[in-house]
Formats: sequence, C-alpha cells, structure tokens
Amino acid sequence: MQFEIVSTGDEVITGFITDTNVSYLAQELLSLGIQARYRHTVGDSLEDIVKLLAARSREADVILVNGGLGPTTDDVTTEAAAKAAGAGLVLNELWLERLKKWHQERGRVMPENNIKQAMLPEGAVMIDNPRGTACGFYLKINKALCFFTPGVPSEFKGMFQDFIKPYLMQQVLGQVSTKVKRFFTFGVSESKIGQTLKAEHFAPSIVIGYRAAYPLLEIKVIEHGADAAKESAAVAVVREKLAPYLICEDDFDLGRRIDELTEHAPVVLFDNATSGQIAVDLASDINLQSAFISVHRLSSAMTRELTELNCRYFYQVMRTEDGSALEYKLSDLNSMQVWHYRYKLNVTLKDKKRAAAALVGEALLYQILSGRPLLRPDDAEIEVLAEGERA
Repeated sequence: MQFEIVSTGDEVITGFITDTNVSYLAQELLSLGIQARYRHTVGDSLEDIVKLLAARSREADVILVNGGLGPTTDDVTTEAAAKAAGAGLVLNELWLERLKKWHQERGRVMPENNIKQAMLPEGAVMIDNPRGTACGFYLKINKALCFFTPGVPSEFKGMFQDFIKPYLMQQVLGQVSTKVKRFFTFGVSESKIGQTLKAEHFAPSIVIGYRAAYPLLEIKVIEHGADAAKESAAVAVVREKLAPYLICEDDFDLGRRIDELTEHAPVVLFDNATSGQIAVDLASDINLQSAFISVHRLSSAMTRELTELNCRYFYQVMRTEDGSALEYKLSDLNSMQVWHYRYKLNVTLKDKKRAAAALVGEALLYQILSGRPLLRPDDAEIEVLAEGERA
C-alpha cells in the first residue's frame, strides 16, 4: 500500500518556515509500520495543487495533505481537492454553525470570508477540529483516499491523533500485521548499509528504512503482512550485516539499560573527552554519584581519590596524551575487574567529534556490562588494553 504526503504553502516551499508537520507525520506513520513512498511540497497555486493531486492520486493508495484550509485568498487546497476530484463545492451546514459559535464565544463577529472554511468538496466527509476554525475532510480522488488537514501544528496533530490515525488503523490497515524492528548503529555510512541490504532482495512486504542523525544511524525493518519465516529471516540478515556497528535494538534507551545492568549501583565518571556530554545523557537514568569534567589528563592522585569514593563503578573517558585517540576504561571496584579500550575514530565532521566520542562511550559502557560484542566502526583503529582482567 503506497502512502504519500503533500505539504502546501508558499511559506513552506520558500523555506520561510520549517515544515515540522511533515517530519511529525512521517514518524507517526512509521510507528504504524508505514513508510511514506513520496513527500511533495507545493506552493499556494491552485493549478499546481490540482495537477499534483490529480497525478499522485492515480498512483498512491493514501495521500495526506497538510495546509491551505484557512479563510484567506491564498488558501486554495479545498478548491484544488474539488477540482482534482471533478466535484463541486457544497456548504457544510454543521461546520458553518460551529464557526458562528466559535466566534460568538469569543465575542467576535464572524467575517464573511470564514464561510469559505465550511465549503467542502461534494462527497467529502468532514473531520472535526475542536482547536480551530478549519475543519479537515477526506474523500476519494481517483484511486487514492485523500485526507486534508490544516497547517497549524496543534490543530493538525490533534486531528491526526483523534481521527486519522485510528481511521487508518481500523479502516485502511485492517487486519494486516505490521511490525517495525529498529536497529541503532554507529560507524558505517547509510550508503554502505543501503547497498549491502539492497543486495539481499527482501520480500516486497519488507521495507528497509533509514534515519540518519549523526553520529547515530537508525535502520528499520518494516514488515507489513510478511509471514513469520520471511520476517525472522529478514531481521536475522539485517542484524548480521549490522553486527560490527550495532549499539542496541528496538529502543535507544542506553541510560535505562545501563542502570538495569548496574542494578542502580553508584557510578563515578571522569571525562576529558566529551565536555560532559556523557554525564548529561546518562545522569537522569543511572546512579551517577559524581562526574568530573576536565580538560586535563587524570593524575594518579586524583585516580586514588575518585576510586576511594563510595561507588561500585569508575568510568574514564579520556583523550590520549597526543589527542589522536580516545580511551574508555571501566573499573568494577567490587570485583576489581578492568576493561580498557583505545579507539582512534575517523570523524570527518569536526563539530560532531564530541558527540561521536560520547556515543561510543555510552555504547561501550552498555556493551561491556551486558557482555555484548563491542563496536567496531569502519576506518577505526581499536586496541584492547584490558578485557575483564583483575586490576
């Protein structure tokens, strides 16, 4: 089933405003196991919107259209929907009464141009909007079921959550089983993984999705109606291909995972590599008793002082003396075991070096404690200095 998203408005296409609605909608669809096939942006041209809707409604099964339902002359989406459907506009008496009441409750006289917001394409079904004056609606255009929503984010999100999402789940997706398996990785390019997984020729019911927010890369296996064997096979293949780069699966919640593994035991952190980013990321979840952020190397005197604190784990995240590599060292002060690794990362984005160092530090802490295989990013030099040895 092919889903597409259309955003309308000159302010969107010119970049005058950031289209946060489309990002929100894409993520919400993905939570349902739906990855939009296309995203379109079109200005406030009646002719352009009609052409786009007429063309895409012959290809797509569902189109979600956002914006252009206001009372002003540049709000032409409703008229465009009617023309694309070959229908006229009819007055929706229910919404007209709602508009009048909305203005009366606020002590206002309703302008004549607001009547435009009660004019819907013939055959359209109104979608309620308790948060504003623009109702939504849906109707069939060619083969596509098209939903139209206002551009105001609070109104759009409310309409999607209150009506469109439940409608899609009950009436469109039906009983088709949809699952999303998520993998969180570091140290490999999206293009490389895309090429690797493309060669696997998964079943048509299985779609691979990507979300890059460097240094994190999320890969999604979206299974829409796949049988159990194909589903398991696809997940196993993706997991195998991602193994050197894999941080965790399903949810990116390293703090919670680390806290469970340490059983909430107190942790002391020394960090001269991430400017405190690791402490910021983990402090709300783990029992971080103390965090020492420095630009200097850790002295032997300070090491003694820190390890004498009432803590179970002492974690050091440090730059090497020449600054060319990173060292991650975890000491379990109860068992006297030490894990110590040196990573020389190839991070070409200078403003992302701290974020990459922090992500690796958090991932390694989780992987050491859980006994999972360690990260082995592409183009990285890794040296094992100690691995569970007694100090």
